[in-house]
Amino acid sequence: MAFALKYFVMLLLLSMVTQGQCRCRATDLQIGAVRTGRQIAGQPEWKVTVVNTCNCPQKEVFLTCAGFAPVKPVKPWLFRPQGNACLLINGEVLPAGAKAEFGYAGQPYIFRPVRSRVRRSCMN
Repeated sequence: MAFALKYFVMLLLLSMVTQGQCRCRATDLQIGAVRTGRQIAGQPEWKVTVVNTCNCPQKEVFLTCAGFAPVKPVKPWLFRPQGNACLLINGEVLPAGAKAEFGYAGQPYIFRPVRSRVRRSCMN
């Protein structure tokens, strides 16, 4: 009986640790923007990089974009407005440690993560 209890406790602890590894949030997305040095229609061009710092893949990543009005539009499959937020890479999976990039020309804009979904499995 003690043998079975030890294995039960070990499995319980292991499942708690595994679940803790998959608790990603939109705040696990780091967002940075740098000027490329180019100008388009008199506005600076920017390169935005979104990095998934969580150890699990995230999908359906939304960033703030209310009032975002670039003079050089972003390719819609990279960054598409949906209400007051914008969907990154068509909602596709952003693997753990991976980055997604897009460029635009216009005034500087501070993008912030709004929400994302974490895949059920952290096997990837």
